[in-house]
Amino acid sequence: MAKKLSRNPADNNQTLFSRLAESLRRDILANRMPPGHKLPSESELQASFGVSRITVRQALSSLHAEGLIEKINGKGSFVTRPNQLPDMGPLIGFYEHMRKQGRNAIGRILSVREISAPAAAAHALDVPLGHTLLTMRSLRLVDGKPLALVQAYAEPALMSSLIQEDVNTNDVVVLLETRLGHRLRSNRIEAQAIPANASLAKLLEVSRGAPLLRIDFTPIDASGQSMVYSEMYFRGDSFTYKAVVKS
Repeated sequence: MAKKLSRNPADNNQTLFSRLAESLRRDILANRMPPGHKLPSESELQASFGVSRITVRQALSSLHAEGLIEKINGKGSFVTRPNQLPDMGPLIGFYEHMRKQGRNAIGRILSVREISAPAAAAHALDVPLGHTLLTMRSLRLVDGKPLALVQAYAEPALMSSLIQEDVNTNDVVVLLETRLGHRLRSNRIEAQAIPANASLAKLLEVSRGAPLLRIDFTPIDASGQSMVYSEMYFRGDSFTYKAVVKS
C-alpha cells in the first residue's frame, strides 16, 4: 500500500489527514478493503503514506466517526460491516414486511434487457441520456396474487449482480448492503397516484383506469452515488405506504 502523499508548501496536518482519510475511504467503499478487513497498523500507515503518527490517528478517527472502521483493543482497526438495515416500511423492505405479516411474497422476473437510458433513469442515476443501462421488469406477488410491478434500471454489471443474488426473494437495498457490500446513505423517494393503463391493468389484474400508487426510489451510497432507479406500481386496493419523517 505504498501511496506516498505528495507535499507542497500549502500542505498542513489538516490537509494531509483529510487526504489520507479519503484514500482509505475510497478503498473501503470500493470493497478493496472489504468488511472485516484489518487495516495496516499506525506505523505501517505512517511509512506507506509518509505522514506523521498524529496525521494517521486523525485520519482513523475521522473514518471511525463515519462508522467505516472500528478499533478493537489489542488487535487494531477493522473495516466495519454494513449496518443491519432498519425497518424502513413496506416499500424499501417489501419482502420482509410481507413475511412479518405471515404472507408469502415472491417476485417473478418478466424481462431483462439492455436499453439506452430514458430521461427519468438518466436523471436519477446521473448518467448521460442514452447511456447503456440494464433494465429489469418484475412482478411482485403476495399469496399468489399480483401486488406490484417493478421497472428497475442500473449499470449492467450491478443489475446482473442483483439478479444473480436473487431479487425474486430479496429487497434491492438488502442485497446492495448485505450481499454486494455497498453502504447506503439514503433513499430518494417520489410518490404519486396514477390510473392504470392497459398494460399495467393486465399485469396487476385490475380494471383499466383503476388507481395505482407509483413510487420511484433510488438508493444512494455513502459516496453520494445513485445505485438503482426503480419505478414501482402498486395496486391501490391492496397496498398502503406509511412513512415517518424526522426533522
